[in-house]
Formats: sequence, structure tokens, C-alpha cells
Amino acid sequence: MKIKRNNFMNPKNGLPSLTGLQQLKLTRWIAFLLIVATLNLMQSCYYFKVNTKNKPTPETISTLNDQGKNFILHLNDKNWKLMNVSLTNNTLSGEVREINDSYAKPNVKPDKPNRYYKNKNNNQRYLLNEVHLYVEELVDLGNNRISVPAGSISKVEIYDKDTATTTGSWILGALGVTAGAYLILAIIVLIFKESCPFIYTYDGENYQFAGEIFSGAIQPGLERNDYLVLPELKPNEGDYLLKVTNEVKEIQHINLMELDVIDHAEEVNVLMDKYGRIQTFLEPVLPSGAETHNGQDILSLVNQKDTYYYNFNESAGSDITYDEVILTFNKPLNAQTGKLLIRAKNSLWLEHVFSSFHDMFGRMYNTFDKKEAKKPAEELRKLMFEQGFPLKVYLERDGEWVLQDFYEIAGPMAMKNDVLALDITDTSNETVRIKLETGLMFWELDYAALDFSENASYDRVTVPATQAFDENKLDITESIMNDDEIYYSQPIIGNEAVITFPVPELAGESRTIVLHSKGYYKIIREQNGRAQWNKLKTFRDPGRMAQYSRELYEEFITLSFK
Repeated sequence: MKIKRNNFMNPKNGLPSLTGLQQLKLTRWIAFLLIVATLNLMQSCYYFKVNTKNKPTPETISTLNDQGKNFILHLNDKNWKLMNVSLTNNTLSGEVREINDSYAKPNVKPDKPNRYYKNKNNNQRYLLNEVHLYVEELVDLGNNRISVPAGSISKVEIYDKDTATTTGSWILGALGVTAGAYLILAIIVLIFKESCPFIYTYDGENYQFAGEIFSGAIQPGLERNDYLVLPELKPNEGDYLLKVTNEVKEIQHINLMELDVIDHAEEVNVLMDKYGRIQTFLEPVLPSGAETHNGQDILSLVNQKDTYYYNFNESAGSDITYDEVILTFNKPLNAQTGKLLIRAKNSLWLEHVFSSFHDMFGRMYNTFDKKEAKKPAEELRKLMFEQGFPLKVYLERDGEWVLQDFYEIAGPMAMKNDVLALDITDTSNETVRIKLETGLMFWELDYAALDFSENASYDRVTVPATQAFDENKLDITESIMNDDEIYYSQPIIGNEAVITFPVPELAGESRTIVLHSKGYYKIIREQNGRAQWNKLKTFRDPGRMAQYSRELYEEFITLSFK
């Protein structure tokens, strides 16, 4: 397999390893997070971070300008908005406009997370696209135009979204904990998170976090296609722009990135299933009942898209292998197919369980990883399935649960809308009963519905990228154009690429855009100590990872209340 690599650096430049005591403290925090998440106490707080560059190079300014950033110019106590920026002969020039009182610049802390607001009365999303230039001198060219020698720019402050801290605030904010807890969660995400490439879409003003792609594809044999809806993607001067980043300790191998642009009637909604098939829905039917294995009513948690979800936690303290949700839907007369719609994601707890499992290999982890990389796809997928990582879907037929399909791993950082088409012939004449099954707290289910309509008409255009450049302005377009043996590699934290797609002409009343990607990633771990082979052998048994999740949960709950 031929892989293009760029700027490979030693993983030791990443985060340092933790001591046993530090890991114990972090796991106690994880237990606390689980309790809070179970109560679904969340608040929508948003944070950004400040990246400061002293004496920036002209290349830095040029890159920021190409990204469509808004420049704010500072000279002593004067502030201007800098527009129509150009950079020639190491001189920055543009039009200036004085900033009036309507501009609300927060009291920025360069070394800590900074909160911004995103509501109707005070929307500060614009901060995420700002770059603040601090200059020592400028030249007034008249007619509100100025020029600044690049050498006189003393400092640049770049405002970027702080994804980890924002996620932490949603989990911890309702309890009023301090910013220190947000930082702890950020550390947990960076150390224990074993995830996948992050996708950001340009909405005309800022890059917005959209989700993760091919989650769970941690070996070449698990490489797969992924289909992510991009609702916030908006045209920018005739192009769609998105960004793919590496934000955790892993090596990401991206084979293909293209857009499926689907135009349709306004009343139609569209999703693409894991097979790349378009599924439309008109009037999804909410479940008439939703309960757990023991009959707990959770209908209020899964009948609307909000911040309240069910996290499959009933098997704690029991000998049940998997957790489940049983959904009941009223069935229209003569209905033969149903499209099961869900809004769900994986949990950070699953990330921790998987990380704890990998810890058992000690210094032998890399040897284990190399062996896994040689296994065929069928064997690796079977192992993932048997351990309960995907969300399995069963239909009740003649009083028996029959496996139908499963949802691919979605990742822990954002809820994902997904769909599977089910053959509901030979089910009850009046109702359809569906069971969703997974390991203890591996998934968080926010919404479920079943649509019985036939697929509506639509126009579909597959749009390849016209250009793609990484953070060093290297052209990586060829690497992502086709499903082939050439990959774009992101080996270190901070790697990113901006990808440009042309906007096709609208052929309907409404438009849905789906990112079709394919690839896999490799987790980077630096471990010492002896492998715990006796424990590891037990994971050959189906369902062992779900059982291990229960053991960890009960252990950490005990530690948390000592």
C-alpha cells in the first residue's frame, strides 16, 4: 500500500505519559462525568482559545488571509477593522474602518479558555473568525487606506474554537464547577480519546465543527466509507470550503473526500446510509413506546432532538451482557419498508474503556498493533461486532428478535443523524418492534423515528475537490481525489487541510450536502510495563468488552465515593 506522508514527527513530541497516581485521579473524574451525563444535566456554553504568534512571518499573514479571516488592527489604543487585505513585497495593505461601540470584544485571556455567547440576544460567533494584528507603526495612504510593513507587526492573536473545553462545559456546566474541571476534561479527551479526523465546514463567516469521519477504523483492514451530512456548509464565492484536522495522538490516512450534493423538494429530508444509498423521509413516525430491558420507560429521552438522551446504562451491577432499547412504532396498513432514523453518538466512556484495554498490553502494544494491521477485514469487523461497539438493530418476528443490521461507530464528539432501511414484512400487522443493542454506555441515543414513505425523487451530483492544501500550503488534492492506493496522511496533532469544492447549480427547492470520505487511522500510544496476558486472553470471548465496561464503571463509582 502506497501512502503519502508529510511532515512526520516523533510521537514523543505529543503529550507526556501520566503516572499511575495521575491516571487514578483522572479516572475518578471520568466516573464523576458519567454520573452527570446520566442525569443529562447540560448547558450550552461555548469557548475559544487564543493562538499567539510573536513576530509572525508574511507567510502566516497570507495563510490567514486565504482562509477568509477577519482582521482587527491595533495600534496603541486605536482599533480598526482591516478589509480588502493584500500582501505584496512584505507590506500589508487594506481599507480600515474604525470599530464602534457595537463591537463587543471580550476580555481575552491568552493562556486560558475564553467563553463566548451564541444566542439571539448576544451572538459572538464572529469571534471564531477573528485575527488581531498588533502593529508598531502604519502608513496612512489616504481615503481610509493604510499600509503596514510586515516587520512592524509585533503580535498576531488567532481565535479558534476550543472543542474540548466546550464539550466539557456541556457536561459539567450545570453543576457550576470551575474552569479547572473544563481543563481536566480537555486532558481526558486528548489522552484517552482514540478517535478520528475532525471535520469543520465554512458557513460563510466561520469554520464550524461538523463531526468525525470513519470512526472506529483503527486498522487498514477496517478502512471504510463514511457519509456525514454537512448542514452548516454554505457557498463562499462559488465554492464550498471544509477543513479536516488531526487533534489527537494518531496518524490519519485519508483516501477519498468528495461531496454528494442532493437537490430535492423543500418538504423532503435526506440522509445517506452506510451503503451510500440515499434515503428520503417525509413524516417520520415517533415511537409509541420506548423501554429498556427491565421495562424502564425512556420515551421522553428519545422522542425529540435535544440535549436529553439515553446512555444504555441499565446493565451496571447485573450479569446482562448487552444493554438495549426496545422501540414500538404504530405500523401503517400494508407498509413493507421502514427507514429507521436515529440521532446518536458514541460516548467518551467508550473511549476510556478502549484506552484501558490497550493499557493492558504495556510495552507490547506496538507488537499487538502490527499483528492487528495484518488481519483481514472480515476478522477485524467480526471482533468489533462481537464486542458490542456498533449499535445493533433487531426486528421482532413471531416473538423472536432477528438481527437486521447495525449502525457504524459514530465517534464521541458530536451527535450524528443516521438511517437504515429495514424490511418490515412478516412483522405484526399493527406495530413494528425494534431493539437497539450495545455495550454498557458505549452509545448515547437522543432520538429515534421510523419513516414508512417511499423514497422521493431527487437530483444527485458527486462533486470532487478542485484543490486541497495542508497547513504548509502543500497541494494534497491528488491524494484525496480517488479511492485508490494513495493517501493523504496527517501524522501529528495540528495537521490540517482546507479543501475546496465547486458549488453546482441548484436543481431543486432545497439542498442537502453529504461528505463522502474513506480512510482509516492509527492510534499512537507510548507504553511501558509488562503485558497482562491472562486478562487479555479473556477478550477473545464475545461480549467481553461490554463486561469489562461494567467492571470499570463499578470500580470507578466505588472509588469516587470513598
